[in-house]
Amino acid sequence: MNATISLKEFFQKTNTFVIPNYQRGYVWGKSRGSNNKNSVEYILESIQNSLDNETELFMQGVTVVEKDDSIILIDGQQRTTFFYLLLICLGYDCTFKLNYLIRTQSGEFLNNLKGKSKEELEEICKEIPNEEFQDYYYFKKTVRLILKKAREWDANQILEMVQFLYITIPKEEKATLVFSMMNGSKADMKTEEIIKAEMLRLVSVEKNFSLSDISGNELLASLFNKVKEVESIHWEQNLLRSKYAREWDKWLYWWNRDEVVEFYHTGKGQLGHLVKTYLKLKIKGVRIKEDKFFEPFRDNLLRGDDNELLAKKVFYDLRHLQKRFEDVFNNNALHNKIGAILTLFNGSDNLERFILWYFDENNSSNIDTYYKHVFLGLSHNDIIKRDNETIIEDKKIEMLRAINSDNLYNEDKEHAFLQLFRLNIEEDTRLGRPFDFSIWKQRSLEHIFPKSKVYHEDVETGKKMVGVYGENKDDKEIINIENGMLDRALFNGFGSEHCIGNLVLLYKNENSQFGAKTVEEKKNIYFTPDPEDKTKKFKSRHLLHTMSVFAKFKWTLDTNAQGTPYVVCSIQENKTKFINEIKSYYGIQIQ
Repeated sequence: MNATISLKEFFQKTNTFVIPNYQRGYVWGKSRGSNNKNSVEYILESIQNSLDNETELFMQGVTVVEKDDSIILIDGQQRTTFFYLLLICLGYDCTFKLNYLIRTQSGEFLNNLKGKSKEELEEICKEIPNEEFQDYYYFKKTVRLILKKAREWDANQILEMVQFLYITIPKEEKATLVFSMMNGSKADMKTEEIIKAEMLRLVSVEKNFSLSDISGNELLASLFNKVKEVESIHWEQNLLRSKYAREWDKWLYWWNRDEVVEFYHTGKGQLGHLVKTYLKLKIKGVRIKEDKFFEPFRDNLLRGDDNELLAKKVFYDLRHLQKRFEDVFNNNALHNKIGAILTLFNGSDNLERFILWYFDENNSSNIDTYYKHVFLGLSHNDIIKRDNETIIEDKKIEMLRAINSDNLYNEDKEHAFLQLFRLNIEEDTRLGRPFDFSIWKQRSLEHIFPKSKVYHEDVETGKKMVGVYGENKDDKEIINIENGMLDRALFNGFGSEHCIGNLVLLYKNENSQFGAKTVEEKKNIYFTPDPEDKTKKFKSRHLLHTMSVFAKFKWTLDTNAQGTPYVVCSIQENKTKFINEIKSYYGIQIQ
């Protein structure tokens, strides 16, 4: 039946509105961006406008299956839940309930709100940081918005005023298809949600039994025993289905934590790498479209002699794989190694290739070697391919030559970025703390001794210049040599202001605070909190290798035994130490 009905008629149709297992959680109240109202605010304003103008309010239709004495909500869960909460907040005696087939705790929470005063609702629906369930968070937010904007509305007036199209479909079997068709691009069931619905269906399919072989006096007793057996099976199935659904939602919640999204470089609203990685590990070599992998998942993993058993096995395997993803994130040493690789590979096919390689259990023991080589700037295939020794050795030599350059800052910064990144990560690993990888997106190289304080003599004109090493076109003449300035010639061909010995990794937005300041001024900025704002943090202080380099530097001019001035500073010492560390780390034998 398709008809326009009032909200009152809708809620009088049944005592039970069923939220099927394929429906996503309640999300009305979710922000749509800084300049847009959320759905709750929008509908509250629409209701207020209709109340002010004494007009009917026509809503988008609902699509349902009428089954027995209940109504299954195919499309319209969000609106139905909102109006349920609105009526509760207005003190209306709701005789109906919302029955969640899977997220049973959500149904219990909603039904427990009945009969509560507005003050009690305010107390129950206070905002709680890190709310355990998504539904709870948005239920509570909706209640707070309603109590703020609609405390004095008349529930009966709204029940008569709100109108919408009521659409029924005849068969529940078509529900997921209709759901996707109804919602189109704005609320299309994600592939993972369809997979979830199919797996939950398989572990709770109806069990048929026959009494055709039973006769006479045995029939009644056998019938009674069979009914008990089937009811017991159904009870166990429902428990198992609820358990799986809660576990799946727990995985979803974990993958949508901001820190997990940032670490694994995934999007919101999905199960991160979990389902696609599992599928690709199980059916290697099969091409999978990015968002269309339900059919290969179903046909390869959920079809066989015993589909229920297969679904249970997939849940078991997913649980095991999910634990591995969580263990990587929670184990600080692994967190730092895997996080570094994911960060360096982000934005390329290498990231997915690495995840498939690492989470194939045959390869995870080789992570230390992989981690070492990724800082050479190698691709995934170059790192894992057989007979790759030549490629790796060539890359080591290329990196060492770049790092050894006295004009590194202007010639090949990437190797400096990679090796300084590694050294900072390893300092955190030694301390047993997780590294903050956001530095890689905001990276910058800082000269400890300012490049504007190092001068040299132009070979053609004999003028004193400061500027880019070996590129006189960018140099600037200086008239007076100020105290604390350094003559590049005193480095005697080993080191300069642009070599690795004078460079550290910083956040780009903090680099500008240093400018052309002296070393001591830079140290004060780096190590000393802002006296006017002690809450203001200098984020680069978490970079422990950077901190250690800053801490040890001294800059003076001295005289040797022959009376020739020479540099007593840490640039050359630091360069030597840096190169020796790299040679030792990568096993490079050349001098």
